Amino acid sequence: MAFDHSSPLLRSVSESPPVTRGSSPSPSISPTPALSACPPLDRSVSTASSIAESTASGYSVGSRSSSASTALRQRGYVRPQGVAFSESAGKRDSVLSLGSIAHLQYYFARTGLLDGKGAQLAKEQPKPKRGVSNNQLDAKPKIRSSSGTVNFDDDDSAILAGEDDADHEWDNDNTLPPPTVSTYRHKVQYVPPPPDSAKLRRDLQKALRDAEKVVSEVESQNTDESNRIKRRDTSAELEEKPGEKELSPLRRTKTAERYSNQGVRVLDVVTLAIRAARLYYTAHEHPERLYSIKPERQIREELNGVVDVLARTASRDFAGGYKAEELKTIGDWLHGVGKLIVEEKALEIQEVKKQQKWQWLEDSWEGREREREWSFLTSFLKEGQLPEWLPQEPTTSSPTRFLKTLQNGLTLVHLHNAILKKSKRQFGDIKTFHTDTAKPYRCAENLRFWVKAVEIRWELKLKVDVTGVVHGKETAWSDFDAAILQWCQTAREGLAREWKESSKMKRSSTFFSSYPETASAIEEV
Repeated sequence: MAFDHSSPLLRSVSESPPVTRGSSPSPSISPTPALSACPPLDRSVSTASSIAESTASGYSVGSRSSSASTALRQRGYVRPQGVAFSESAGKRDSVLSLGSIAHLQYYFARTGLLDGKGAQLAKEQPKPKRGVSNNQLDAKPKIRSSSGTVNFDDDDSAILAGEDDADHEWDNDNTLPPPTVSTYRHKVQYVPPPPDSAKLRRDLQKALRDAEKVVSEVESQNTDESNRIKRRDTSAELEEKPGEKELSPLRRTKTAERYSNQGVRVLDVVTLAIRAARLYYTAHEHPERLYSIKPERQIREELNGVVDVLARTASRDFAGGYKAEELKTIGDWLHGVGKLIVEEKALEIQEVKKQQKWQWLEDSWEGREREREWSFLTSFLKEGQLPEWLPQEPTTSSPTRFLKTLQNGLTLVHLHNAILKKSKRQFGDIKTFHTDTAKPYRCAENLRFWVKAVEIRWELKLKVDVTGVVHGKETAWSDFDAAILQWCQTAREGLAREWKESSKMKRSSTFFSSYPETASAIEEV
């Protein structure tokens, strides 16, 4: 089939210009960031015209130059991103204080302490080697690209323009505090000092008075209620109206509410008294004084008995109120604890009076050191149990009566334990020793126990020939006498120092001025 080339339609088509592809951009135009680039390439773009002369694209050369400039910057800092903590983590100080890490990063990045360029961590400048000039050390690094070698000197500011602009923007950013402002939330935890025996005693006495007052009120109310019920029952029997003996529902409800209120009130005050008593028992400075008045097992049994009564009444929802036996158990315990405090206070006063009679606490013993130490030892033993302490002559072979009494080590063990009971630092006591000293090895072990305990408690190294003392060697008695004298001096000075410090603390305390009821409470004791 032949086409007619002279037709108007074909003529118009042939006359129109052909459709061609868009022309490429000129190499002299500066590159622009890619659309939707991930990660963003705004800091990786280079505007250097000299690099664009290479055969590679402008983006690749710019990215290489940017990576090179980043490698040169050793003090980089990453902006911390906001973190959404959970509800529980946001309430903890340890989690909220994590912001201080970002502050330290910011501070070290600004000052250059991380790479050792400031403060005490500054590194020494490397000494130039022979044949190398300072100009060669200060030369700028070079990076080789596809077009040749690029020098990073002051003239090539266009290469690092993106980096410099970013640093300038970051310096002007006020989102983070300056390095001198701390972002760490340091909360000082107040730790109260441990209470002393006097304060614990006052708290216990106050709790006992409150509990006794409530218990006595409940007893009087129960007595009045029982008398009223008896009178009502008697009148109902005389009038021959047995139906009035039964309580109405409204009266039953009111009675149950009254019993419940009484039970909760007694439970509260007695529980506080039990808590005060347990604190007083466990934190007492001299528990052996309490146990001398009443055994520890009896104290625990009485305390557990009161706890059982409270648990039993609470388990039945205080139905029927407190019974007479239950109130009697609680009242007996309260009275027993109060009596224990009175007796303990009396023993404390006796000990103070006894300490005032101790003459070895005075400092007027010049030239009578041995007599002073003998008075110190006899204050912890019964009268006549320890003979007079005379000096041991080196020329004599027989020991004195004083050393002969202490030869078996049993008396020394008892003296060591008795002295520790008067001290505030009660450790290093001798718990295992021989009471039957008929055998020589038992006497030697008692002496070794005493020497080791003195070393542990008083940090004193004694020189004692244990075997020589037990077998009565002449050369061992002088060292034994000197060791006992040294131990007595150290123990006496330690006890006197502790008592003086405790007396100063008591005089300087301000409890009497802060608590006006303290004086009256002690007078009642």
